[in-house]
Amino acid sequence: MHDRSEKILPRLSLLSILALPTVSWAGSPTEVQQAGVEPVIWGGDETEPCAWPTVVRVTGNGSLCTGTLIHPKVVMYAAHCGSQDKIIRFGDTQNTGKTEQVEYCKTNPSYNGSQGSDWAYCVLQREITEIPITPIGYGCEVNQYYGNGASVAVVGFGNNTGDTGAGTKRWGFTTISNAGQSRFDVGGNSSTTICSGDSGGPAFIRYDDQSWHVYGIASTKNDDTCSSAKGTHALARNAASWIENDSGIDVTVCHDLDGSWNPGPLCGNFFNGQPTLSYGSWYTWCEDATALDWSSTCGTDFYSENYEASPPQLEITAPFDGQSFPDDPLMLDVTVLASDDGDLPVDVQIEINGMLQNKVVSESPAMFGAVFPAGEYTVVAHGVDFWGNAAQSQPVTFTVGPVSGDGDGDEGGDGDGDGDGDGDGDSGGQEESDDGEPTTAGETGGGVPIGDGTDGGGGCSMTPAPRGLAWFGLGLLGLARVRRRRYRSISNS
Repeated sequence: MHDRSEKILPRLSLLSILALPTVSWAGSPTEVQQAGVEPVIWGGDETEPCAWPTVVRVTGNGSLCTGTLIHPKVVMYAAHCGSQDKIIRFGDTQNTGKTEQVEYCKTNPSYNGSQGSDWAYCVLQREITEIPITPIGYGCEVNQYYGNGASVAVVGFGNNTGDTGAGTKRWGFTTISNAGQSRFDVGGNSSTTICSGDSGGPAFIRYDDQSWHVYGIASTKNDDTCSSAKGTHALARNAASWIENDSGIDVTVCHDLDGSWNPGPLCGNFFNGQPTLSYGSWYTWCEDATALDWSSTCGTDFYSENYEASPPQLEITAPFDGQSFPDDPLMLDVTVLASDDGDLPVDVQIEINGMLQNKVVSESPAMFGAVFPAGEYTVVAHGVDFWGNAAQSQPVTFTVGPVSGDGDGDEGGDGDGDGDGDGDGDSGGQEESDDGEPTTAGETGGGVPIGDGTDGGGGCSMTPAPRGLAWFGLGLLGLARVRRRRYRSISNS
């Protein structure tokens, strides 16, 4: 697999460190996918759709590097790729996939050109729960799997021939040599290796449970062009401590920083797919990607230690049952207290007049801000805990504004208004459209917006219900909605 980037970074002679020929950063190539270049890397292949889903493009400032999703919110890559204006793109080529924005990116402040400290990371604006992660190999795992002769899969978006071919994800098996405490080499002797653009990309080791773990961060190439010459990776476990301490995010998801086995709720759901298979489409976030359920590499798994079958407890605290509000429309935060015996998050949704809403909140109290037109509403909260146990709250019914008409044509509730449905203050009759068919409340502007309805999280959008009654309209979605297992919004920091 060869490192692909969009322009070659300055070549650096590191003879005093490597005692090897000219070394160039596995950074970014001069040209992207020239016509006629055969997409083959040294001993490797283009990936199938959604294969190696955690390997991402890291772009910014005119360069291309590669990174790895090691935690639902963290992408790890190489320090020499820089940290400014980074964009993370999940996918198989520069033209396919999903772009994710970053909160920030940082490079190792101790990095001084040494391959063994060539680490950087980005924190994403949201947790990526649609695909399984590939964590850093850590603790007792390192002694079990790391060393000279170990088989690794190298993956990246870099060049595949000379200084060309970047932009397509490729992979190949190779072996580790010159294994040290801070760095190791891959490739050589016409076997798969890395090239410009692969910088920051992973060297994966597969465990006996078939899950993949990151052991290397591609750093340099022992040649000034894409060839079969060896490449060098920083040992990823050394980056973990700095990333965790610097970000406050627990990226050693199965261990304490001292290497002790201490699995958390993210110690599982590790990608375990076959390298040569396709796992769906990026349009649907690689829905067929497979994952290890729970990891027990160095001890008892998290499930065995922590599983509990008790359902969560849910209570709607605002509004209260029987409450009446004179405002029309009413701006209201429906508030739900959610708790679980294991103190793990509960996914909460609310049902309005029998319609389950799309928005999911995993914090407690869970708040659902909305605008309610005049009418009567019954709200029920639904929750699913980390283990999949489901529960619902007692219903709460409340009214908004005048519910029945007063005969002056304001609502048309008792039929004494003008009943012509012309939108001049009555809501009782149905107005005929130009084609003679009755229009719905939505067609006459009866709905009131609730947020922007575009993010699936913070905002909702109101759509009017039949017969003039409006409610939340984020769309019907079963509570047991398909998720990537139980790994939802858990920032184990």
